[in-house]
Amino acid sequence: MTDDLGPDPLAPWLREIADAHEKERHVEGAQCRGSVALVDEAARLRGVAQVKLGRAASLEREVETRPGRLADGRAVAEAEKRDWQKLGVSELRDGHGSVQLEVQIGIYGRHAHGGDVIKYDAHGVHNTHLDGLAHIGADSSWHGPIPTSASETDEDTMVNWAQHGIATRGVLLDVAAVRGVDWITAEEPVTAAELNAALVATGVTLESGDALIIYQGRDRYEAAGNVYPSGAAAVRRPGIGEDGAKWIASVNPGLVLWDFHDARDNPGGSLEVHNLIYAIGLCLVDNCLLGPAAAALKAAGTSTGLLVAAPTAIHRSTGVLINPLLLY
Repeated sequence: MTDDLGPDPLAPWLREIADAHEKERHVEGAQCRGSVALVDEAARLRGVAQVKLGRAASLEREVETRPGRLADGRAVAEAEKRDWQKLGVSELRDGHGSVQLEVQIGIYGRHAHGGDVIKYDAHGVHNTHLDGLAHIGADSSWHGPIPTSASETDEDTMVNWAQHGIATRGVLLDVAAVRGVDWITAEEPVTAAELNAALVATGVTLESGDALIIYQGRDRYEAAGNVYPSGAAAVRRPGIGEDGAKWIASVNPGLVLWDFHDARDNPGGSLEVHNLIYAIGLCLVDNCLLGPAAAALKAAGTSTGLLVAAPTAIHRSTGVLINPLLLY
């Protein structure tokens, strides 16, 4: 990379992982579809085998469209923005899942018809969403390799993922329980050892293509009045650090679902786990509501289920809102 392009957005260890992935998984002339390609028939059958009670847990946070609640959210966002500006951050997207909903109601005699038009921010730290391969890139390329210019015309990884079908065994790792806390703090990012300990606690042998569901206590954190920082500000926050990101890459998950994001505890404030989207094509589902699911699985005496994450097939989409379901 030439000096005029600035510093490398990827740490050396990420470059090493990306190079190893390319040698092992990329086929010349074919686009790699990343971690979702690991979700095969065997992974789906492992997931189906976990459904014992016929119950379902939604892992989606509610998409807020009520004007009063949205006003409260904007007030919180403005207060948060002022806090980051005190730290020298001049620009900050609100990160609270901007949603614009226009509801159209028609009354025709005794008949009524309802419709709506919705516009939303597919990323941020509020709405549950699935990140596409065209979300994090480097060197004018998405994972694949797919040139970033394709996003202006025919980038189709979200369509491909939707048609592939993302359904596999989900394994819930309760990192907060392993640490013995209500929630993870910014001062102590989640480590590889803690992720491994949470896996050991499940008694499950993780297999390639499984979904990692990583609970860090965000619901309790927010219920206590804390506001989770936007990803637009390079400040430390609760989440998984570089050590944990390396562990995630090493176990070959089909996808990762989590509540807190990257801890950003490195000198450059980079997004260690999110950068795996580029390095290995990792499918990430951000901002999941995991507390109720963790409690339900614990009551049922299990840590696994059939995880279904079905994104909408939208060409050129960098991410979509999603309602992941865990059947157990």
